[in-house]
Amino acid sequence: MSKTFIADKETLDKVYAIVSDNDCYGFIEHCAIKNPAQRIEYIGLNKNYTPLTVDKAAHTFSLGSWATFPVLTENKPYMVKSNGAEDYQLSETDYTKKADGVTSSDVADDTYDGGAFSKLIRIYRKQEWVGHDRIVLFSFEEKEGFTADGFGDAPCRWIPMFYGSIDTNGKAHSTANTHLSKNKTTAEQYTAIQNFNANAKFFGGPIVEVIIDLLMMFAKTSDMQGAYGDGNMSGYDASDTTDYGMKTNNVVGGGQFYGSTDGTSLNKILHSVVLGSYSQWMRDPYEVVVNGKVKVSKDYTYDPTGATYEDTGIMVPNIGNWTYPLDYYPVKGYGSIPIAPYSGGSTAEGPCDGTYVAADQSTKTAVSLRFGYCDNGAHDGVRARNWNHVATNTYWNFGFALFL
Repeated sequence: MSKTFIADKETLDKVYAIVSDNDCYGFIEHCAIKNPAQRIEYIGLNKNYTPLTVDKAAHTFSLGSWATFPVLTENKPYMVKSNGAEDYQLSETDYTKKADGVTSSDVADDTYDGGAFSKLIRIYRKQEWVGHDRIVLFSFEEKEGFTADGFGDAPCRWIPMFYGSIDTNGKAHSTANTHLSKNKTTAEQYTAIQNFNANAKFFGGPIVEVIIDLLMMFAKTSDMQGAYGDGNMSGYDASDTTDYGMKTNNVVGGGQFYGSTDGTSLNKILHSVVLGSYSQWMRDPYEVVVNGKVKVSKDYTYDPTGATYEDTGIMVPNIGNWTYPLDYYPVKGYGSIPIAPYSGGSTAEGPCDGTYVAADQSTKTAVSLRFGYCDNGAHDGVRARNWNHVATNTYWNFGFALFL
């Protein structure tokens, strides 16, 4: 495996000190390396692990050495009450049934007081930046320098299994057989989420950053579509004036992961079609670019102006196009954010997922969009971002998902 050359002994010693923590799982993201298969290096307890793989022809998966990893063993599908209380577990291979595989579930009932969510248990993360390497460590125990990003005091979080929909009463849902919400402002989406429950959030912010790092670690690559599937990245259909090629929130079989390469199918990652399908951009108001400055909410405070958010110190240039930066800088308590120069990679090199940077980035407040949509093709991916749109912009491909 090719390495990044580090010139001085002091820096090299720092790297050795970080990666020597054998009580943790982790990886090094070698940001100077363009080959996605060589960009991720295993360290710690998983140094000799076999990665997770998804067979996108057979629609099956193998967890490799990660089969007993608690995040994956505890990642089950549930019906969850709107207040975040677990109701009951769903069948892992047929969400229309409860865990017994016989009793019908409420997965497609939008009158149910709650929705379908996937369980993500609490995990602590530490990030370091050395040279052009981002070093990421995970622990299930609280340790010095580690933070439970996105978890607060909770033992777990609930991630959406389906894209957000809004009923005629203005209430958000995460249920099957519903059309994706569209043509709503950030404020209108926020109101719908609050109508679901006052403690519900947009699916974005630090919890998504934790998931991204876990997915890169599981698959040992930075090519997320290559690892987990293309989803509905090329499903756009101008003649479909209802959904424009976006897929209805259908139940997908196959368990925890489901991948495909046809470019027009719903895929799943951690039981979530939101993470794997790329039908619609997911609005993330916890990451904004204010006059070129990236500002973030680490505790899910909602303020799309960014006035109360932490300034990461990262500046975004005016570009007006898709970019593929190689360096992703760690922001403690949040995640990793691309930094200048916004070049060097591609849809097949480096992080592989695109970052759209506005031509007038320095003169507006842009609310981040996540993952991509059904006409972005290979630009899409769990790490894809769009920093082009203000909070009041609406379009059919700007959606949201619920996070509890």
